[in-house]
Amino acid sequence: MTCECGGTKKIKKEVVPFDQAMGLPGVTLYTDVARCQQCDAHEVIIPNLDGLLKAIAREIVGRRARLSPAEVRFLRKVLGWSGRDFAEHMGTSVETVSRWENGATPIGPQADRLLRLMVLTRNPVRDYEKLDLLKNVARAKPASLRLLAKAGASGDWTVKKEAA
Repeated sequence: MTCECGGTKKIKKEVVPFDQAMGLPGVTLYTDVARCQQCDAHEVIIPNLDGLLKAIAREIVGRRARLSPAEVRFLRKVLGWSGRDFAEHMGTSVETVSRWENGATPIGPQADRLLRLMVLTRNPVRDYEKLDLLKNVARAKPASLRLLAKAGASGDWTVKKEAA
């Protein structure tokens, strides 16, 4: 591998901070780094970035302590949402999300649990349609629910709205 300076880059395992890229302090990686032998320019090699982000997110949501501002921001980014998208899915304002992420107001226990649940139950950026319904939950008045559940031959159930 050749560097822009003309020197040769050698790849070796190193411990590197990860906080600069995602704004999450306290995370370090042990991964390959291509470093120029002449000018010391380097490139961190992160295979399967999506898998890395999911693994870090799982570790964060598995902790008992309330989410920190940096963790809230990181999890929002892992979900692939802008501040506005996140606010709509959480049922709050953009300003509230900003306060959570900047540390002006701690995230409340219910919002903390909802964020953890979202992280644990969805694939980033692929499930927008399923979670779009959350934007409008609790805005409509309660209505009578009429469903028909039917067992199939394989034991799987189907559930459909029953005609009123």
